[in-house]
Amino acid sequence: MRHAWLVGPLLLCLGDSPVPAQDAVRVEPVAGGGYRCTTAQYSATVAADGSLASLSAAGTEFLGSPCGFARGNGSIPLVTVKPAAPDTLVAEGAPKDAAKSVAGSPCPFEARVTYHFLPDRLELTLEQSLDLYGGFAWVPSAAVTAARDALTDCATLPAGPLPYGQTDPRWTTTAGPVLRFDFGVWQRGFANASWGSATIDGMTVHSMRNTVPATLPMKITVFPLPHPAPRDALTFDIAAASPDFLLPGGQPVHFDLTVTNAGPDAVDARVTFEVRDYLTQQPVTARATEVKLPPGGATALPTDLALEQPGPYRGAIVVNEGDQLARSFWWVFTYDFQHYAPPTTRQPDFEAFWREALAESAALPLDARLTPVPEKGNAAADAFRISFATLGGRRIYGWYARPKAPGRHPAQIRFPSSGIYPLPGPELFADRSSLWIQIHGFDVDLSNMPAGDNPGKGYWTAGIAGPKTSMWRTIYISLVRAVDFMLAQAEVDPRRVAVVGGSQGGGLCMVAAALDHRIGFALPYHSGLPRLDWTVTREPGYWPFGMAAKPAGQSDEEFLRTLSYFDPANLTQDIRCPIAAEIGLMDTVTAAGNQICALSHVPPGLLYLVCSPWAMHGAGSRDSSLAAACYARFVKGEPPIVEPTKAP
Repeated sequence: MRHAWLVGPLLLCLGDSPVPAQDAVRVEPVAGGGYRCTTAQYSATVAADGSLASLSAAGTEFLGSPCGFARGNGSIPLVTVKPAAPDTLVAEGAPKDAAKSVAGSPCPFEARVTYHFLPDRLELTLEQSLDLYGGFAWVPSAAVTAARDALTDCATLPAGPLPYGQTDPRWTTTAGPVLRFDFGVWQRGFANASWGSATIDGMTVHSMRNTVPATLPMKITVFPLPHPAPRDALTFDIAAASPDFLLPGGQPVHFDLTVTNAGPDAVDARVTFEVRDYLTQQPVTARATEVKLPPGGATALPTDLALEQPGPYRGAIVVNEGDQLARSFWWVFTYDFQHYAPPTTRQPDFEAFWREALAESAALPLDARLTPVPEKGNAAADAFRISFATLGGRRIYGWYARPKAPGRHPAQIRFPSSGIYPLPGPELFADRSSLWIQIHGFDVDLSNMPAGDNPGKGYWTAGIAGPKTSMWRTIYISLVRAVDFMLAQAEVDPRRVAVVGGSQGGGLCMVAAALDHRIGFALPYHSGLPRLDWTVTREPGYWPFGMAAKPAGQSDEEFLRTLSYFDPANLTQDIRCPIAAEIGLMDTVTAAGNQICALSHVPPGLLYLVCSPWAMHGAGSRDSSLAAACYARFVKGEPPIVEPTKAP
């Protein structure tokens, strides 16, 4: 006898086949051991192994393959599924192996999914224990991938650079139904969504993922919409003459902005294009358009608005249904970068402060130590664990590799992203020496990290009561010490030393290039640390800390004065080498506008800037070959920058 669970105020019967009323949720077993949920708005199928095999609205399928946990390029298997309530299913993987699971993970299984079916949406609770940051892979159907192949306002692209969506990524389809995702906020203000590859049922497929940490459950909601309202039916293609969204001064702000009705019904809504202040996010100027579109209809939206002041801004789209705000999202662009020269917060004694620190470093013996590690090398390069002395009686540790080929070679120094973690091994090249350092004073495997208190364990805020006690003073000088180490190696060509790094490492690249003019090229990306004053007072980004880090009893002004000595935006004017920088304009971790501000001070002719309009922190580049080509020219001894972003 077939069983079905029906949740709702009314059940209509037609012979032996129950039909759900408008608010009913029907969950029933299907052949093969899975379950199907049917409501008036959507249907969903959970396979016998617990994966979400189908999700459709108005007969349109959203999924191209069973969705489930993704681990690296593979998947974390689910094993069983069973009812937990009339409207709830629970799918479980194998019991976790404590030896393989993330320490402290509360999930008792390798993976677990709880499906809660509601009349208009499906709520999922995702848990896993095997990865610090696992993922749940959503594979789009052909109806999704064929619908919009160039949509930029939400994460629908199944290939190319990793795009991110803001708060409500949506999938449109060729037939009109829309699937809206609420993944929860992973990075401030944005959805926890990115694209990648996963191997499911033996096939490698592009999938949209949401991060599922092993330390807590992740709750998400999906809305299958057969007749989407304007907020979900309207999609926006946004482009500019500059692929970096560097808009010229002396003329109105202009975007090529097309709105399309991707839904099955006619749409009537008011759409407003706004230019917002970067820091306050308040509108500076705006232009509204009444949009009336048939299904599939599209129109260009007027955007030309006058601005006077150069600098970073936010463009925004606001959708109103009647008098109600239905949806809004924003992006970052820069107006008149050629003339953007914001004031710095350099203190009167700023130069003297760093002269004194550099003199203290120059008087300190380097005491460089190299230990060969043959098993970390290869046929082209030899590997070493290294360390050298720095300020305060501390040592800096790292991996060093040098080519086996004789002669002098170019060299790169990699600065680390934020945190305290082991460095797996050296970067091995046949054509250059490489150094990858820690900055907190612990060895590459953390083997010398003490059990008790140590400034390195909280280096972000250690000693932050004043400029001379801050750990950042030691860290910044240690970057110069790394150059000392590199130039002490006989195989290194002193004219071709580059610094590279992302996130925290990107900010450190800016600092090193400013403090040490022996550096020949800098390659920072998604850089942290610029405009620390903006970060702690306005919070356009949230790393490395907020105003809560201010020492007790200290005024805001005193705290900001200390931070000013360590702000790369106060140092970049001293850079004398070419610099190729990459920014994800949707970066809300280290804040895109903060990076733009810092890089605006690089002397004209030295900067090549690549901005990725829809990338978040660390999400890749709109064209990674651009900065890579600069680097390749530098390694060959050629001028790395052919067309500087800010002309001399």
